[in-house]
Amino acid sequence: MKRLLSREEAFTGLEAAIVLIAFVVVAAVFSYVVLGAGFFSTQKSQEAVHTGVQQASSSFEILGDVYGVAIPPTLGQINFLNFTLGLAPGGMPIDMNKTTMVYANQSVRVELSKLPGTNPNGPPTGGFWTITKTWNAVGVPNDQLESGEQMEFVVHLMESTGDIAPRDAFTLEIKPIVGPSLSIVRTAPGGIDPVNRLY
Repeated sequence: MKRLLSREEAFTGLEAAIVLIAFVVVAAVFSYVVLGAGFFSTQKSQEAVHTGVQQASSSFEILGDVYGVAIPPTLGQINFLNFTLGLAPGGMPIDMNKTTMVYANQSVRVELSKLPGTNPNGPPTGGFWTITKTWNAVGVPNDQLESGEQMEFVVHLMESTGDIAPRDAFTLEIKPIVGPSLSIVRTAPGGIDPVNRLY
């Protein structure tokens, strides 16, 4: 009867160390990849939060009433809008040169252009809007609406939009380059006077 000898070599300490080091290296690389992905996601989340805060804080607010003005020869219909805007508390400055206004009623939607600079001497021509006054200006008055400032605007409706007749509803959307837009939704009164408070 032959004696069966199984030959098994011992698992030496050096081999165990090599295997252990391989496991540690693989685990370290995997951890680095996972942590890197986590840091990237966190950074993107922070950017989204900062962008959201910036956009949310860059908003207008209406100060006072919105007026509709009827100037000859179109008495009986409103052809000018007049209102004052400021920044909401904590709002970021807004460059009015990069702000657009869109007028819309039941039949038309038209983007109105801004006249450059401040025009205190008279209303703009049809299809344009302008800044007529600035109060509480920080430094030299300019077209930058900053915290604490107030700006008065005049909008002259163009022929393609049509004037606002009695009981007509309309929307004037003010869109800054950054942040949410402000929609002014108003209805003309049943009888048009030279100056009308719109609700």
